[in-house]
Amino acid sequence: MDNLHPIIHQAGAEERLPDWAVMSPARIRHAGRVGRLMSDWAEALGHDTTTRIRWRAAGLLHDALKEEGVEALRPLVSGAEECPDALLHGPACASRLRTAGVDDEPLLRAIACHTTGHRDLGALGQALYMADFLEPGRLASGRERVGLRRRMPDEWHAVLVEVATAKIGVLIDAQIPVSAATAAFWEAITAPR
Repeated sequence: MDNLHPIIHQAGAEERLPDWAVMSPARIRHAGRVGRLMSDWAEALGHDTTTRIRWRAAGLLHDALKEEGVEALRPLVSGAEECPDALLHGPACASRLRTAGVDDEPLLRAIACHTTGHRDLGALGQALYMADFLEPGRLASGRERVGLRRRMPDEWHAVLVEVATAKIGVLIDAQIPVSAATAAFWEAITAPR
């Protein structure tokens, strides 16, 4: 056995969602593609089976509450009044997982911050941030996304910066404020190495 929490094992090894997930069939397909992409990257990086299961689970679970009503999500998120409605699902899902006994902080942070990024994202969190944007079902900018996927995981950092640039560019183009978490993430990944 891999010693993973049962919810994480079931999601990553069996593609089984917890009974509290609120996802349409299309959202489940998206999450499955994200999970498979992450599992592929983990394998290409030489990670063990347990790590591949964790990465796949993060991909499958990241949008588990994406289609839940905002009023049900707000009580799950500390500081929810400061969080835009569209960003509540990640922190709410991490909260539900934590309440269920999941104590894998890198996985919980990855899910909570998959939309915004976070300066403390490790490889799992960075992978989820990229995979959510690059999964093959996303048709916008299709050729560019295919090219970025092909460069993974070999050109990890360069692709991470390009994905963040694209995601932040969408916010700027739409005149949506860039969150403090996203700004800090950008600063962390573009700082001189």
